[in-house]
Amino acid sequence: MDGHQRQREQSARMIEEALFCLMGEKRYEEITVSELVKRADVARRTFYRLYAGKEEVLHRYFGRLCEEYRRTVPVLEQYDLRQIAEEFFGFWYAHRRFLLLLYNCGLEELLYSEIRRASDTVVRGRIGGRTEAKGEEIACFAAYSAGGFLMLLHRWIADGMEELPQSYARRTSEALLTFIRPVSVP
Repeated sequence: MDGHQRQREQSARMIEEALFCLMGEKRYEEITVSELVKRADVARRTFYRLYAGKEEVLHRYFGRLCEEYRRTVPVLEQYDLRQIAEEFFGFWYAHRRFLLLLYNCGLEELLYSEIRRASDTVVRGRIGGRTEAKGEEIACFAAYSAGGFLMLLHRWIADGMEELPQSYARRTSEALLTFIRPVSVP
């Protein structure tokens, strides 16, 4: 990576951190680009070289988080709800400061939108090269899976994410499995 690219990435991180700090101090709608660049200690033109607006700062940050999640989850040999829950909640727990900040600013819909957008790619990565699943089947399962996990994540965030991710994953997966276990046919 050259010096120019490194400087761009450093400026982007400074802008993100400044935005997160400001979001902890005031309503998101009240934050201006002027105070954001001042807090980040970057030039206004640097901001606009990197972003179209403050919303794009959040979208790109989420994009990186979703990509990081996709890269860190292994291909599954078989569907294991508890393993998936532990990995999912463990990953987001590492970013709880940011998630709670979004929730407190009333921006949790952005989180849900970004995760939903990434769900198809994540599910395709989790199932690996299995060829028995068709595109429509994968898309339906990705939507179903993302919806359920997003609602569980929402409950956890609304409760302050105080429960440790392993405990929350165990508790929620056990509750779900009481309803989705295969039924024996006599």
